[in-house]
Amino acid sequence: MQTESFNQITSNEECVKYEDKFILADNLNQADEPKIMNNTTVYNEQYRCSVIVVQGALNMVINGISLRVKANEYLTVMPYTSIEIKSSRCKFICIKIEAYIIHDIFNNINIGINALDGCYTFNHYRLTPRQVETLTHDYLHMKEDLLNPLFKNMRIDIIKARLCTYISHKYTFIDKLPQIPHYQENESSQLFISFMDLLSKNYKKERSVQFYSQQLGVQPKNLSTVTVKYTGKTASRVIDEYVTLHIKLVLYNNRYNIKEVSDMFNFASQSFFGRYFKRVAGCSPRKYVSTNSKKLSKKS
Repeated sequence: MQTESFNQITSNEECVKYEDKFILADNLNQADEPKIMNNTTVYNEQYRCSVIVVQGALNMVINGISLRVKANEYLTVMPYTSIEIKSSRCKFICIKIEAYIIHDIFNNINIGINALDGCYTFNHYRLTPRQVETLTHDYLHMKEDLLNPLFKNMRIDIIKARLCTYISHKYTFIDKLPQIPHYQENESSQLFISFMDLLSKNYKKERSVQFYSQQLGVQPKNLSTVTVKYTGKTASRVIDEYVTLHIKLVLYNNRYNIKEVSDMFNFASQSFFGRYFKRVAGCSPRKYVSTNSKKLSKKS
């Protein structure tokens, strides 16, 4: 599965992007209810993806869970998920943003995210037509600014400002809404949620499956059985990806040097930190900063 494939949902949509960090896609200009063909499963490693269905219904499979997103429904898909788009007829808007950027925006506008909002899962809500109209309006302004050649030298700041408006509206709308349920409430799901909650509180200092399984009172192999069920990955891989996601956010902000980040995440040495990050992220911490830091983004 190739991450690049996630840059499009269908071959018929209009898609605009900024350096693959911000990707906007929609098919609002197509007549009637556009038909979406079944797509190969892709792996979303890096994006926080928001989808709003304006008309019709979008059929998807996320980490093995089938769902149908109907008109006036909102879906957020977190990083580290496998996604398949099934045959559908719908009009939609879709915003895909690098996870470390959206986390930074959340921090700046004081919106907290819980453990399950960080990765592996999705959130599904039903909105009112008026709320969908507001979010669509925000989206179209964002798309217009992204395409405007006059904003070339300050595009990153304009997009972030538009995103802040979109996110503020969205969280105002969903703050007290119940999620549309897709997970059965059983022993396995409760263990997965408890594990993710424990991981969110200890990821800076604990990276062993043994620690988490002991705290939860289960065998390591049983914990991995549950994480494979909900993420397709072992508990060890879930821990590594969760830790790396948060390391990327710190590196993106570029307020600390590599040694300070290594100490912050309780690595025995800077060299071990470098090997760990490269094994999970595919590049060294220094390389990651050189291509993704917030300071570099502001110069774009």
